[in-house]
Amino acid sequence: MSFNECESLLSGYALSNKPNKNFFDFVYAKISRDTKNRAVDKNSDSIDIIPTRYDSIKVIPLYKQMDSKKLFLDFEVNKAVDIINQGEFKNIYFVYPKNENFNKHIEVKVPQLEEKNTDYLIKIIPYSLNSLKRKCDCKNSCC
Repeated sequence: MSFNECESLLSGYALSNKPNKNFFDFVYAKISRDTKNRAVDKNSDSIDIIPTRYDSIKVIPLYKQMDSKKLFLDFEVNKAVDIINQGEFKNIYFVYPKNENFNKHIEVKVPQLEEKNTDYLIKIIPYSLNSLKRKCDCKNSCC
């Protein structure tokens, strides 16, 4: 799926014409559906997953086109380091719309955290919009 197809799907997902908000809401809806053994909290810019047995995860949906061969992650790394240094979350996942140039998880290592032997996990994750695509295809074929 191309980034333009993602934008088209997201613009039809909700009443808002803001793909950023629609993508955030879509990610939240998918994560919050499975609430077994965990709590899910929605914040202004992130989704916190608080499992009963494991470390908490902060998910930060960002609507922008990613290319795994041309990654510019300064914003993400700085934000993740700040969150990790605050001590509440060790696992930070940045999620973006999946596309043909970005279709695999990427783990990010940060030298300043490595030097401190900090226990952390930062991931850049492509998030599939296939369930939204199937929903739209079903609506179109059912009408």
